[in-house]
Amino acid sequence: MKTRHFLSALSLLALMTSSALAKDFNLPVVSKGFQHEFWQTVKMGTEAAAKELGDKTSYVGPADETQIAEQIQLVENTMAQKPNGLLLAALDENALAPLVETANSRGIKVVTFDSGVNSAIPASFVATNNRKAGAGAADALAEQLGGKGKVGIIAHVAGTSSAIERSEGFSARMKEKYPDIQVLPVQYSDGDPQKAMDKTIDMVQANPDLAGIYATNEGSTLGVANAIDSQNLKGKIKVIGFDSTEAIINFLKNGVIQGFMVQDAFQIGYQGIKALDAVLSGQTVPKQIDIPVKYVNAKNLDTPEIEKLLHPLGKK
Repeated sequence: MKTRHFLSALSLLALMTSSALAKDFNLPVVSKGFQHEFWQTVKMGTEAAAKELGDKTSYVGPADETQIAEQIQLVENTMAQKPNGLLLAALDENALAPLVETANSRGIKVVTFDSGVNSAIPASFVATNNRKAGAGAADALAEQLGGKGKVGIIAHVAGTSSAIERSEGFSARMKEKYPDIQVLPVQYSDGDPQKAMDKTIDMVQANPDLAGIYATNEGSTLGVANAIDSQNLKGKIKVIGFDSTEAIINFLKNGVIQGFMVQDAFQIGYQGIKALDAVLSGQTVPKQIDIPVKYVNAKNLDTPEIEKLLHPLGKK
């Protein structure tokens, strides 16, 4: 009988301990968008982490990556729900900074991902090292060109830290290591494939001697590739892109682009929620969490490492 009572007491204690550990934090995500495959993969990462930790999460973002006012409204709506924390990818590093200050004043912990804010308040920033990734793209394009020629940059959204850093990292590496490569002024496409296509065609027409193009995100890469393909410039103008979709992979297989930098989007979302949960649990997290980027080309496309990165949950 004593043994039975003792086991019952242990069971009750285990139940109480389990309840105490079930934090059930509410950790919503406000993204820069949801239209690109990149953001959908980030979303999968956030949901996987929340499920693992026993937290709640949700995911919203504006219809496109130019809608700063809409993103501000989404952040305000999210804060009105009094969440424990907020995972934010800012469309504009300055425009979203006051919202982070507001969240802080309300006791809402903030972690940023992909594109940060001009503020020291966020507990952590989870992202690709965008300057380093831009430098890697420069090395890849320079190799394709034999270290000489004229190149252009089709970037995504002006004012977004990721676009700025990826472009600056690229240009700085070219200046540092490849003096015979001329880099044209950055052209912005708002991450819209059609705008990127139009900008590319304009660039080609204005620069008949153009040798290469670097595109800084998924939408820009798709637009540049479509322009090169439609203008019958495959192989004549070398292209290094950024981010991955099945369409981008097909452009690589067909030789329209020569390679692309790919982020681990799943891990960006996963580690973002993990960092936010850790902060709320009283743990210290790094101020910046660097999620490594990989360069993908025809040679390594089918390797197990790259396959897992491109399809974290397996092919559909």
